[in-house]
This record gives sequence, C-alpha cells and structure tokens, in this order.
Amino acid sequence: MSEKQKTLICGDVNGNFNILFSRVESIVKKSGAFDVLLCVGNFFGDDNSQLDAYRMRTRTVPVTTYVFGPSNSDHVNFYCEEGSEIAPNIIYMGKRGIFTTSADVKIAYLTGLSRRELGKDIPMCTFEPSDCSAVRDACFRGQSEYRGVDVLITTLWPAGIQQDETQKIDVEQDCLSDLIAWLAIHVKPRYHFVPSKEKFYERQPYRNQSIHQDYREGATRFIGLAPVGNKSKEKWIYACSLQPVTKMRMTDLLQATTDETPCPYDAEMLKQHQPGKVVKFTGNGQFFFNMDAQDDDSGKRKRKSGDNPERKRKEIDQDSCWFCLASPSVEKHLVICVGTHCYLALAKGPLVPYHVLILPIAHHQSVTKAPDEVIAEIKQFKSALKQFYSSLDKLVVFFERNFKTTHMQIQCVPVPRASSLQLLEVFQDEAGINSIQMEVLPPYADMKQVTLPGAPYFHAELPSGEQIYAKTPKHFPLQFGRDVLSSGPILNCEDKSDWRQCLLSKDEEDSYVASFREKFKPFDFTVDADSDSD
Repeated sequence: MSEKQKTLICGDVNGNFNILFSRVESIVKKSGAFDVLLCVGNFFGDDNSQLDAYRMRTRTVPVTTYVFGPSNSDHVNFYCEEGSEIAPNIIYMGKRGIFTTSADVKIAYLTGLSRRELGKDIPMCTFEPSDCSAVRDACFRGQSEYRGVDVLITTLWPAGIQQDETQKIDVEQDCLSDLIAWLAIHVKPRYHFVPSKEKFYERQPYRNQSIHQDYREGATRFIGLAPVGNKSKEKWIYACSLQPVTKMRMTDLLQATTDETPCPYDAEMLKQHQPGKVVKFTGNGQFFFNMDAQDDDSGKRKRKSGDNPERKRKEIDQDSCWFCLASPSVEKHLVICVGTHCYLALAKGPLVPYHVLILPIAHHQSVTKAPDEVIAEIKQFKSALKQFYSSLDKLVVFFERNFKTTHMQIQCVPVPRASSLQLLEVFQDEAGINSIQMEVLPPYADMKQVTLPGAPYFHAELPSGEQIYAKTPKHFPLQFGRDVLSSGPILNCEDKSDWRQCLLSKDEEDSYVASFREKFKPFDFTVDADSDSD
C-alpha cells in the first residue's frame, strides 16, 4: 500500500451525478487510480433521477465515494442509514464524526447548519455546540501526542477565515460560524474543505495556534469548492496526495512556506471550554457547554465548608432517581424484563442496538453495597445475556462505574468475537493515556473483597473471564468504558462515546426494546418469576 492516499474532493453535487463521475473517470484515466472521493456540501438536488443508473449498475462509480450531511431539509428523505450505501460504492457517513481510511488518513466532519444561528431546529440538518465537542473529543481520543487530523469537512465556514489580506472573498454572514472556528482551532486539520456557493477559494496556509507560545504547530490549508458543473467554470474538484499526519516526520509537518499567514482565529478560543464553565463566544452570541464537567462544577458551588459529602451522598430522594423502578422519574418504556430483585433495560444512547443495563429494582449504589440476593440475580442476568449474545455470534463486556453515580448500573455491551484478544490491551492503553492505575483481577474475583463498600471504582468483566479494576482518581473520565468499547479496534463508533451525543427518539427506543425482548425470550428466566408473582 502506498504511504500516501490519493484523494479527490468536490463541492456541492446538487444531483449532477453524471457530470461528477464522468469527470472523476477522466481524472482516473489521466492520473491513475484514486483511493477516495469526498463530497463536500449537498449531494442531492431537486432532480436526482441520474442516480438510478448507478443504483441499477448500468453506470459505475469509479472511486469509493463518501457523502456527508444533509444540510438541506428538503433532502433528508434521500439519505439512508449511516454507514450504508446510497448506491454501489457511494457511502453515507452521517452529519458528524471522524473515520480513519485504510491508509490511516483521519477525516473529521461536522456538516449542516448551526441551530443557534438559524434560531430553529431542522432534524438532521443542524448541529449544536455539543456536536462540536463530540467531534473534538473523538479527534483527541487515544492520542497521547495530538498532531491534528488530515482533513476537516464542514458545511459552514469558520468565522474569521474570510479576513484575508491577500485576496477579497465575499462570504454571506449566515455561512460563517464561530463554532466551526472553535472546532478548527482545536482539531488543527491539515486541510479544511467547505462548499462555496459560487466561487472557488483557496486561502494561503495558516499556522495553527498553540496554548504554549514556544511550541510550533502544523499548518492548515483552507479550501472552498464551487458547485459541481457550475456555469462560471469555477473549480469544483480538488486532488491531493495525503500522507497521514500520524506518519509524517515532525520536520515536514512543521515546515514553513513562503506564503504562510498567521492563524485567523482568536487564540483565546483554545482556552475556552474549561471544566464546568459556560463560555459565550463573540460574534453570533453562541454558547458552548462542557457537559462532562457539569457535576464537578455544580458540586463545588453547592458544597459548603463543614459539609460531610458522604452524609449528603446517602440522602437520596428515590422518587427522583432515574433508575429506581418505583420512581415516577424512571423511563418505563426502556424496561425489557423484571426479575425479583433486578431488571433489564435498554441503555440511553446505546453504543449498539443490544446494549442494555442490569439495575437493582430497589436503591443500591454499587455492587459492593448490594445484598447477596441482588448479587445472585445479577449473576443470573449475566449468564442469560452471555447465552443470548452468543446466539447472535457476539461476546459481551460488563462494566460498572461507581463514581459520581447514585444507583448501580451494570453496562452490558455486545462486541464482535474478533475483538476479544484486543480488549484487555485497549483497556490498558486507555488507562495509560488517562494516568489510571489499573489492575487485572483473576476470574471469579469478588469485588466485595477487593474494595471497601462505598469506595469509588471502575470494574469490567471481559469475555475471557479476566476482570479489570481501577480506583477512580479525582478526575476519572466519566465515559471511560464507552471510550474503550467505541474505539476503532472494538466497535469503531467513536462518535458514540458520550451517550448524550447519540440519543434515540422514543419511537426508536420502543423499537429497540421490542426487538431485544422478542429475541431474548428463549433466555429470559424472569418469565417464570413474573408468572409466580401473578
């Protein structure tokens, strides 16, 4: 495999599929095969009839094509499920995320329009500050030394990029976004592509900022591509050979060019998104929230000197607990089945469709504080789930985080059998990155003998039978278990590491629950328990 990935990028296609793929085919004949084609902006248009020939295979797509979006509400129904093919060799990637190609090129994307700028929400076509956070976090995940990403694709232009002294560029105000500027200065792409409504625009490279004044960062090339087949004959397709940023020599990555310019964004944005803070951006009055640190900050504000935090932790209002089954706050439609002491429920924002939780019916904080009869039924649920997942040709990882939680939750996540040998290594790598001291416990180790009741910990049970245990430090990452399992070697869905970023609609949740309940019937020991109680 070549060290560089030959890449084509185009602007708004707008349904002009024949023009696009004919041009790509001629480029391939002239310059040799290309690895990928990235479609920036609107792929569909008012008339999409040309796509029928590609779906029927009477015409072929010459290069594997990735489509993002949508950003037009009229086109929503044209898109398929994320990761599926719109037509042979045309793959829909969704509106946000990051993926790594077979050549190790990292491509991050956040498409659509800002809901805060529009003042309204258009399903699938808008993004929020939390989407920016999710993409940024996915770019950083798993990297002890962050160099940047190879490509960033956005629909909106980053505010400030138009302030170019070398050439005049007219960009409509509603195409500019402070949030995209924030994302760009944080993820440091080598190339940033956007669709341009009329003209082609290539800015001189700018040097990225660092929070350390004596540290030099790589440079970014910003390119706006005109619509495919535009009448003005403005450039709408761009070709480049990308060597992955992770494989570049630092001397090459940091090499300056004669036309290089300073970063067009305010360096203060690098300091924004501090733990627990709400940051107001200048310009369009947008706000950015660090949702992960909300508990930390609110806890510090409310705690007074002399308070006993352990005493307050015990004063739980069970009526407001999300997980006590008798509580009016529990989302009953997520419940799959109920035993004598525990119940099974669909996880909120599941990593995969069969990701569920084992929870005690009554209020117990953790496994280490639960009565023996609850522990016994948890083991029954685990045994039943192992058999169930095995029938789907899957293995299962169980994990519990007793840190900043009040009601015990055991996450049950099915994983591919092929990932079994990598699970322990990925857990250990993620622990190392986060400076977490992790121990591997022998099979059948009892958590009540490992740690004191009520002490915070993270615990996972792997398909091999090995158990992972870690005392949680003060700044333990709340999504640690999901970070590991969503990573490329395991489930390869890194944009789902935070459950709040992949919430389902109630209809989707109902569908997931019904499907799980039906397929779980042969393994559901609670049916007998239900009939005994009737």
